[in-house]
Amino acid sequence: MIGSPSALADDELFTNLKQAARHHAVYIPSGALWGGEDIRKMADSGTLQALKVTMTFHPESLKLQGSLKEKNDLVKERTVLYDGCVRDICPMAPNNVNTMAAAAIAGHNLGFADVQCTLLSDPDVGNWHIVQIDTWGAGNIVTGNAFHVQTLRKNPAQMGAVTGSATLLTFFASLQRAHGQPNGIHLC
Repeated sequence: MIGSPSALADDELFTNLKQAARHHAVYIPSGALWGGEDIRKMADSGTLQALKVTMTFHPESLKLQGSLKEKNDLVKERTVLYDGCVRDICPMAPNNVNTMAAAAIAGHNLGFADVQCTLLSDPDVGNWHIVQIDTWGAGNIVTGNAFHVQTLRKNPAQMGAVTGSATLLTFFASLQRAHGQPNGIHLC
C-alpha cells in the first residue's frame, strides 16, 4: 500500500507503479477523500468532466515547502496559497494534500494534470480541516447544465496537526480493505 499518494504526482514514479500494477494489486488509501468510488466510476465510464478539491487548514497545520511556506508564514486572514493543478502542489505540500492526490487517482481520466485544487490557509478555521470536493459529469458545464456534486467534509483536528482525527481512522480502514483485489490500482 502506498502511504502517501502525493508521491504519485511524479510522472515517472506513477508510470512505474502502473506497470507494476499489471502484475500486482496496488492499494492507495483514500484518506479524507469522500466519494472516491463514485468519482472513479465516473472516470471509468468517461463521464467525469471536471474535478476540484478545495482544502482549508489553520496556518499552523500546514507543512509546506518553498514559496508556499513563505506565503503561509505571512498569513493573517483567509488566504489562497495555491490554485491550480494537483500535480504542481504535491511536491510543495506533500503532508497536506494526499486527499487531492487520491482524487487525481480516482479521477484517472483527468489525472494529476487536470484535476484542479485550491489550498487555503485560514487562522479562523479553528480546529478543523475542511475538504470540499466538486465533481462535474454529463452535461454542459459552460451553460451550468451539467451533473454536479459538491461534498463538504469538516474533520476535527488538533491545532498544528497535519492530519485530522477522522482521517487517521479512515487510513486504518484502508489498511483493513487492502487485500483480495485483482491486479491493478485500487483506492481503499
